[in-house]
Parts: sequence; structure tokens; C-alpha cells
Amino acid sequence: METKTKAPGNKKLYIGTAVFSLLLLFSSVIFSFTNRIDYSWDNFIVNLPETLSWLDWNADALSKTFLFGKYINKPTNPKITITAIDTLTLERYSFPMKRRYYGELVDKLTKLGIKSIIFDVILAEPDRDNPENDRLYVEAVARSGKVGNLVYIDGETMKVKPPLKGLLKASAIIAQPHVELTQDKDGQIRRYMPFYKSDADFDGTPDTWKTYSEAGLKNLKCGAECADIPIPSIGLAAYALYSGKSLSQLFLEYDSEKTLNYRYPSWRRMNPGWDKNDKNLVCSAFKYISFADILSGKLSKEEKEALNGGITLVGSTAMGAYDHVPSPFMSQFPGVEVHATFVDNLLAGDFRRPLPITYTTLLVLFLPWLPILLRRYSLATLISVCLAVIGAMVISDIVLLSNCVLMPFGSLVLALFLPFAYVTVSKGLAEGREKKWIKNTFGQYLSPKVVEIITKDPSKLMLGGEKRDMTAMFCDIAGFTTISEKLTPEQLTAMLNTYLSGLTDVILKQDGVVDKFIGDCIMAFWNAPVDLKNHRTNALLAAVDCLAVNNRLNAEAKDKGIQPNFRIGLNAGPMTVGNMGSKNRFSYTAIGDAVNLASRLEGANKFFHSRIMASEAVFEEAKELLDARYLGQIRVVGKAIPVKVYEPFARKGEAPPEIAKMLQLYGAGIANFYAGKYSESAKDFKAALGARPEDGPSQFYLELAEEYAKQPPKDWDGAFNLTSK
Repeated sequence: METKTKAPGNKKLYIGTAVFSLLLLFSSVIFSFTNRIDYSWDNFIVNLPETLSWLDWNADALSKTFLFGKYINKPTNPKITITAIDTLTLERYSFPMKRRYYGELVDKLTKLGIKSIIFDVILAEPDRDNPENDRLYVEAVARSGKVGNLVYIDGETMKVKPPLKGLLKASAIIAQPHVELTQDKDGQIRRYMPFYKSDADFDGTPDTWKTYSEAGLKNLKCGAECADIPIPSIGLAAYALYSGKSLSQLFLEYDSEKTLNYRYPSWRRMNPGWDKNDKNLVCSAFKYISFADILSGKLSKEEKEALNGGITLVGSTAMGAYDHVPSPFMSQFPGVEVHATFVDNLLAGDFRRPLPITYTTLLVLFLPWLPILLRRYSLATLISVCLAVIGAMVISDIVLLSNCVLMPFGSLVLALFLPFAYVTVSKGLAEGREKKWIKNTFGQYLSPKVVEIITKDPSKLMLGGEKRDMTAMFCDIAGFTTISEKLTPEQLTAMLNTYLSGLTDVILKQDGVVDKFIGDCIMAFWNAPVDLKNHRTNALLAAVDCLAVNNRLNAEAKDKGIQPNFRIGLNAGPMTVGNMGSKNRFSYTAIGDAVNLASRLEGANKFFHSRIMASEAVFEEAKELLDARYLGQIRVVGKAIPVKVYEPFARKGEAPPEIAKMLQLYGAGIANFYAGKYSESAKDFKAALGARPEDGPSQFYLELAEEYAKQPPKDWDGAFNLTSK
């Protein structure tokens, strides 16, 4: 079983994995020195490319939506509501609504005990048809003292567009609505800027900023220092009015960008104050209270309780009349909910925060190496372990999310997946080639059952050698030189192929390994590379079956005049087996004294004129299963200790009648011979030859018995010394 092998080249694999890990780590280090660390989701993804950021966000969204999103997100604060400019409102008051309706809303909400009102409605242009509407609204805002209004920044000119005339002074706070500043390329708004950080300037009179900082913020206890504070967002403005904290204090506390913790939406009844139809529902995270219901006074008890002492954000929810923003749970929802989410997170103190960079870095450095470390194991083990790790990461992600910690799940899975995919494909191809090589190489020498075993576990083909208890068999043609002289090369080859194929099939059937063909000789062994409990029995049965095949083939070739007979030698004992040879070319073979003795026993058949010679080490295991006889004790060349040898003929009870009769008479002769009754034994051996005239061992012992009857041997220990191999 000669094969070629090539040492696996792992150097490139190690280098590639190291480079991949270091690139991920390098991105983390580079990001640590940029000013974007507080302004991007990438601050906990170790600054992976935006594609990976998208992957992490969507992995987060999927885990929240399809796994435990409903359970790991807190319910919304009942004191945070959205005064909805819904379809009903637009049907009653048209679009755009007159400003006086906004004024009526402020008065109604103030009477209901609201604590903070923020309009997510830009009121910059005056009512040219009826300026009285603007005046009524500004007066209502001034009376309330709890209302925040908007300015917006022109993205091209970077100029701040002030609201209606007088509204700056009347408002308790001025805010900006620009959530698009943190919008990711996929449209998601995941981060929120409490303050608008830019170089924008007010567009208007020179003292507009002074008006904003001194007059507009008088109720927030914010003096001249407000001139250096950026414009707050809607969410922070709502919280400022609600908490009573000064803007300067909030700027110190919430200067940096925050990662939003969206609430899971639920179905709620629309217009619960008057509509009793349970099928009229709206899906939202926060309670929607219709603008029209507040003006008409048709509010439910729960709605009034929510407004009393609460925060309400006035914004459009009517389809086609609001800014649509996707959330982790909905493809489109009103942008006003983004601001409400920030307020809710601020009150609950549960903004999402990144997994500490130390843990992320360790995971990014470790995960790519896991498939590399596992590549020595089976493909099933590799896949199972990696899937278990991903499963553990999924569970960890859910647990961390429930504790407001964001793990870069997508990036970490990718850090594991890329090396895993490479190793899996490479290992799959290598195992495919290895299995093909095993089947092609060993299919000719091993039984299909054994080939299947080592195909599933190639480690059984140990590189190098191991010591095992094994059985070896040598099978050789008697008188091959004489036969070969009578045949042409073509005839000789055909004859050898026929006989060697027949004997090989028998050996493989008994789970033996055909080690090699040495001219007309077959070397085979049992109990390697896979374990066989009764390998001695297998070998003996193979030997008697080989004898039967030899006899059958001879009968079939009777007309051709060439009828070769095989001699077989069998021995069992400790042998060294494995891949042996040079680094580039080796053979899977067995060596050792026990192997050598099997070869000597094959040749020793010539001494007794027997066909099969098995040592006692082999014969003892299966002696009750065979029709066999004792041949005697022999000392082979180079050995001082004699070996008892036996000749099996067939399975128990299956020997032909003439052989069965011969074995009976031969057994009696052997008993008399070794008892020193040489004359009696000679008679037995003559009778055995009468039953089977061509029996070689009977003839051998007959001649020896007659000789010893005339002159008994002196100091003979009963063993025959062989003088040749």
C-alpha cells in the first residue's frame, strides 16, 4: 500500500488569520484617536466599515424583533404622549391648520395640567390671509409658559430660520427638529443629538440670539451663559421644561450623542374617549391622543391622567402628512416618536451603551482563531463548536440587550464566519480528497467495511508506527519457478491475476488487509488499522477459504494443465504497523519478529509437505471451529525456542469424507509417535495414506516412524530444526 504524501502548509493560513485579526484591532485603535468616537455607532464596533455597522444594527433589530423584542424593551412612560395631528384632525380642521387651533390646543392642554408641550411643527412663515391667527397662537403660548417651539436650520446656507414674530419671546424654550443629522444610510435613526452642534447662525435681526438666550429662556434660569450653548433638540427641550433643569446644566450632562433604546410598539384603541369600536386600532410605541379630541374635550379618563403633569409632543401622524422614519420594529413610523423615545430614555436612564471596547477587542482577536484551532478535528466537530459559539453569542446578545448593552453581533459573527467559511470549505475539500485517496488506495487492499471505517476516521491510519497484537499471513505458490517456465509471459500474468484475485477477495471478505504482492506471494494482516476482536479466527477462516478457492480454480483449469497450489503461513503476536518509508513516499505495512515468523512458516510447509501452517499463537483461538491437525514443533532459522504448528483444512464438520477419515487416523498416529510407539504409529500413518494417498504430513511421519522404529532417536526434544528459510 504505497502512497505519496505532502506536508500540509499552514504558514499562509496562520499569516492570513493574524492579518485579519490585526486589521480589526487596528481599526479599533485608529478610531480611538478620532473625534467621531462619541458620534457614531462605530464607537463600539471598533470602527468597522459602514457595511459592518449596518450588519450590526440589523442583527440587533432582528434579535429584538423576532426573538425577545417584546420582552427586553421597557414599556413607554405613561406620562409621555403624542398629541396626534391625525386623519380625524385634518378632516375637521383642514390642512394646513390655522394657527388659532394651535392656540386653542395650548389652552386646553394647560387646563388639563400638562407640564411640558413641545411642537414638532415648524411655524416660520406668517399667516398672510389672517395674521390674527398667529397672534392668537403667540398669546396662548405666552399665557401657558410651558410651550416649546421650533427653529430649523437651512442645510444649504446653515442659517437658523426663526419662528413667527413674537414666538421666540413667548416660548419657554426654542428647539430644533433635525433628527436627520444622525440618520444612517439605510434610513434608520439610531443615534440622537441632544444639542445641535454646528456653525449655524440666526437669520434675522442682529439681536435674535440675544432674544433667544435671554428672553426665550427666562423660565429655564439660563442667563448669559446660554449664548455659548448649542440649540437643544426637541427631546431635550421637552425634558428641560418637564424637569425644570437649566439648559447649561443639561448641556454639561448630555453633551454627547446617545444611542436610542426604542420601545416595542403595541396596538391601541383610537379615540377611546368616544369611539367604542375595538377594531379601530393604531400601532405605536407611545399613546396617541388626537388633536381633535383635545379640542372637542372628548377624552377618556386614561388620556386625561396621562396629560396631567406629563409631557406631550405635538406632531403629525396622518398618513402622507408626517416625516416617515423606519424603526427596528416598523418600516415607517412618525418622526415625532424619535423625539419621544429620547425623552423616554432620558427619564428611564436606559440609553443603549456599547459593549466595552476591551471585551470587543478580545472577541475580535479570539474568534477568527477558533476555526483555525479546530481545523484538526472533524468537520462535524468544527461546525458543532462554531454553531454553539454563535448560539452563545445570540443568547449573550439578548441578555446584553435586555441590560441596554449593545454587542456588535454582526461584526463578531463575521469575525468568526470568514475564517470558519475558509476552514470549512478547505477542510471539506481536503477531506473529500482524503476520502477519495483512501478509497482509491485502500479499496484494493481492504474490505469495503474497513475502508468505510477509516474513511470516517482517517486518524486510524497513523503516520509512523504503533505496536499492536496482530495476525500476519503469507501465501505463496509452490513450485512457481517450474510453472513460470512452462508459460508465456501473457499466460503467466493471466494465471497470477486469476489466482491472486480469488485469494485477495477471500482475505478482504474476512476483514484482512492485503499489504502487498511480492511476485507470486500475498502478504496480509489483521487487526489494523481498525480493531478486530477475533482477528486470529478471521485469519484462519481466510486461510481455509483460500485453500478452497485454490482447489476450485484448479478444477476449473484442469484442461489447461496448470494447477498451482498455494502454501500459507500464519502467525500472531506483537507487530509494528503504520506508514513507513520516506517523507514523500511510504507504505502502510506491518513489521516485526511475529511477521517474520509467519513468512518462515509459509516456507516450512515444504518440510512437512503441508498446505497451511499456523502457529499455536493463532490456532488456539479457533481450534474448536476447525477441522485441523497437529504438525509438530519446529525451530526456524535463527530461533532457539520451538513453535507448535497446526494445519487447518476446513470449518468444523465441513472437511470432505476422505480428509475427515485421514485426520482421525493421522491423529492416532501422532499420539503413538510422540508416545514413543513408533511401530504402532507407522501403521496409523499407512492407514491415513490409505484414506488420502497424497497426504504429505502422513507420508513424512510414516517414513520417520519407520526409521525411529529401527533406531529410536537419542536426546530428541520432539522439535524439528529447520535449516533453511
